[in-house]
Amino acid sequence: MKKSSQRKESKYLSIVVIPHNTDEIKVFKISSVKYKLMALGAILLTMFICSGILITYLIYENRVLNEDRKKVIAVNNQQMNLITEREEIIQSYIRKVEEQDKLIKNFTTLYRDMTAKYIDGSMENVTASRSGLRDDRAFINDINKLKGILDKLEEINGDDADILSSLSETQSKLKQYIDSIPTLWPASGRISSRFGTRSDPFNFSQKVHEGIDIAADYGTTILASATGKVTLSDWYGNYGKCVIIDHGYGLSTLYGHCQTLLVKEGQTVKKGDKIATVGSTGRSTGPHLHFEVRLNGVPVDPLQYLDNK
Repeated sequence: MKKSSQRKESKYLSIVVIPHNTDEIKVFKISSVKYKLMALGAILLTMFICSGILITYLIYENRVLNEDRKKVIAVNNQQMNLITEREEIIQSYIRKVEEQDKLIKNFTTLYRDMTAKYIDGSMENVTASRSGLRDDRAFINDINKLKGILDKLEEINGDDADILSSLSETQSKLKQYIDSIPTLWPASGRISSRFGTRSDPFNFSQKVHEGIDIAADYGTTILASATGKVTLSDWYGNYGKCVIIDHGYGLSTLYGHCQTLLVKEGQTVKKGDKIATVGSTGRSTGPHLHFEVRLNGVPVDPLQYLDNK
């Protein structure tokens, strides 16, 4: 009987309340079934709250990514419009220079012929021509034409120098700007992970992947995606052996998990230069290149910049 009574009592959870101002002690009994249900309910409620927080966070992150993507697209459109506008200006300059170059060649040829005909000849030849080899009107017309040619040459040469200087400066700036945009694929391989929210390969939690992963064999050459200055070539936390290049205009690129680093900090590299080889250093599950593009320090989708394969 005692054992049966003890079993019944063990099926309850007792909560004892001892007040300070009275001698009455209160005892609350909760059956084990209710206790288990309450515990289960608390666990489910906690899971529900955590899931809600996670979903809210992911929605917020996706909203931020979409806003960043819109900003990148807007910047790209502005950049492409600028490039198109500059190209049109250059083409206009080139056409004008070509036309002027043609005129200069024609004027130069005529000037040379007329110089040989009138200026380099002796006074005897001029006198002879006046005496019957050609008429005076033709001579005067040629002299006036020569004067006009000389004036035109001076005018064109002055304009041409300005145009060539402006054209050269524009071409230089445009080439420098284009070379600074990370459009070149940094390594040969396949994309194993894209930019954006993904499941972490180590703990399977949802995290934002701030670049793209290009799966490739160990030792595969890594190229600079754009011209710039190396600001880091060393071990860099979870990125392992890493190279970071500043391209100017607020753009920078990061190359992570390298096997061998081929450049030094402070070195200037051109688009297409070899900077490292593919490895699996740092927090990595296998040989691949982790490639990031950052605009004013904010990671953006590299595929917005890279040329279509």
